[in-house]
Amino acid sequence: MAAAKELQEEAICSICLDFFCAPVMLDCGHNFCQACISSYWAGAAARACPQCRDSLPGGVLRPNRPLGNIAEGLRRLGPAWGDEEPVQSELERLRREKGELEKQERKERWMCEDRLEKVKVERRKIVLEFKQLRQYLEEQECLLSSRLGELEEQIATRLKENAAKFSKQLIYLGGLIKEKERQLPGHQSLQDAGDVLSRCEREKSQPKEEMNYELKKEPGSCSENTPALEEMTRTHQDALTSDTGEGVEETWEQYTKVNITLDPDTAQPWLIISEDHRSVMQGATKQSQLNRPERFNPWTCVLGCEGFDSGRQCWEVEVAYGSCWAMGVALESVTRQGPNDMSPEGGIWAVGRYKEKFLALTSPSPTPVLQSTVPRRVRICLDHAGGQVMFVDVDSEATIFTFPQAMFGRERIHPWFWVGHETQLKMCL
Repeated sequence: MAAAKELQEEAICSICLDFFCAPVMLDCGHNFCQACISSYWAGAAARACPQCRDSLPGGVLRPNRPLGNIAEGLRRLGPAWGDEEPVQSELERLRREKGELEKQERKERWMCEDRLEKVKVERRKIVLEFKQLRQYLEEQECLLSSRLGELEEQIATRLKENAAKFSKQLIYLGGLIKEKERQLPGHQSLQDAGDVLSRCEREKSQPKEEMNYELKKEPGSCSENTPALEEMTRTHQDALTSDTGEGVEETWEQYTKVNITLDPDTAQPWLIISEDHRSVMQGATKQSQLNRPERFNPWTCVLGCEGFDSGRQCWEVEVAYGSCWAMGVALESVTRQGPNDMSPEGGIWAVGRYKEKFLALTSPSPTPVLQSTVPRRVRICLDHAGGQVMFVDVDSEATIFTFPQAMFGRERIHPWFWVGHETQLKMCL
């Protein structure tokens, strides 16, 4: 009986666990049903023996007809030839185990395919978002370039208009001055000094009486017309001063220096405020902060804790590092949720640096500041009653820009800061 059982086991395929049907022999010597080994190799990347795992590059299948005849004979003998119950039980167990493995394999394949599809969807989403972002940045660049081009045209037009206007006025006044100077006894205008010297060189032999003849006309006109001439000249100088925006120079010593601290409740979530509330920088990750109505979002801005509704105050700010920043003052009611107009129309008076350009944030478009070097330390001077905001380069003590007619009303004014990427601002003591 044991010999019959061993013979029966030799006639069973290790893949289907049934008697061989059209058995074939591999190069390694193991036998399998032709249909079983063909199906097994159909889903495999490389051909190998299912039993000993030997690689079979050629994949040659040699029919084993004697083994097939033996398997067919054992199949015809049926249960009477030997006790099949243990074999059948083992066969059922192996089939169940195979079924579980196939089920697990299908489940794993489904999970991998599902995750792969999700990765593809996420990749398409990221590509689309970055495409839209690049398009938005290009549009913003074109818009800003267009605005700067319009500003350049306006400045050029104003230069031409000023040149024409002042040239006419200067020529007119020059004529009046020459006319009055001809009436002065014994004097020549400074403007004609060069002509007098040249004339003296060319006409050394000319009698002095002839040269003085014209100067002695209308004696006494000096005392009568000089005050009127001085008044006319002074009026014209006042007009020139009014046109160019120059006046009595205002010094920062007239202001009270105050210490500024930053209000973390107003800081946009990407900003990092130091423990002493005296420096701010833009972080690489968003901070976990409460969503307050007074907090700026999405612009990376922050206000100073101190507010002013009267008097004259000044404070100093240092650009520790970075090339994207703006600083100035803002109304207490300035818009904080959503995009904000960083200009006097939006309640902000400031100067700043963006894309290697130093600008004053004026309305309706920014004004380039013609500064030889971008200041590293700025003094901000606020005159609430006078409606003036002045910015001074601390190192050179030169005035950077002045907002001369700021409309504050009776509202409190706070220090205001915008901090760009990789930039840090520090409040100076």
